[in-house]
Amino acid sequence: MLAEALGDVGRVNMFFQVEPHTGSESLGEGWEPVTVLGGADGKRAAEEVRRVRAQLGALSGGGVQDVDWRVGASLFHQGLASRLLSPVLAVALCHGVRLRAADLCFEPGRSGPLTLRTAQKRAEPISTVPAEVAEWLDESVVGSVLTGVEVALAGVGRISPGLLRGNTAAALAGATRALGGARPERRAAAEEVVRLVLERPSLSGTGHYEGTDRSGLAVFRRTTCCLYYRLPDGGLCGDCALRH
Repeated sequence: MLAEALGDVGRVNMFFQVEPHTGSESLGEGWEPVTVLGGADGKRAAEEVRRVRAQLGALSGGGVQDVDWRVGASLFHQGLASRLLSPVLAVALCHGVRLRAADLCFEPGRSGPLTLRTAQKRAEPISTVPAEVAEWLDESVVGSVLTGVEVALAGVGRISPGLLRGNTAAALAGATRALGGARPERRAAAEEVVRLVLERPSLSGTGHYEGTDRSGLAVFRRTTCCLYYRLPDGGLCGDCALRH
């Protein structure tokens, strides 16, 4: 059931994709749990930030040195938040399955984009009631894995905790928007999950919904900026606080 649920939500977009457990004792050589990114020494988080900076620098014909560390750290964090929150949210709301974020694994030595695989072997039930899904997201993703990564990044360089919390809120709202567009029957419940998580201490004050767009999807506005505008031709994101 877990593999089927992951396969289904993975069709929404790449941020929702998680490879199921293969059934063998090992996930495969080189795979490590995402929790190592919150290591106390910050080494793994720093490696991922460097990877992001190199990728961004290459897009404009430059290198790592051409992308500010804070920009790379912020965009790495927001990308990771999207990859963790999207599948956990979707399998809970669409299939009543509790996906454990701490069991999600990645390949530090990969040559391509980030791919996640789960070490979780069995589907664990969860109510699809928005309040329970919100509690699970806060407990398993926001307050655990992502909090660890935020602490690790703060130990490596100077970056605002508020900015990182805003990234998490924006990632959750983005996941909800994508899910609501692909699965209209889940839109209202998913948006209610966002509202409930934003009321919890972990993300309080990071953003809010303000009306709907022409397609009926709620419009999210964050209270901070992810710093994407500091890249060449970066511009402002649609939910950026600087648009006001």
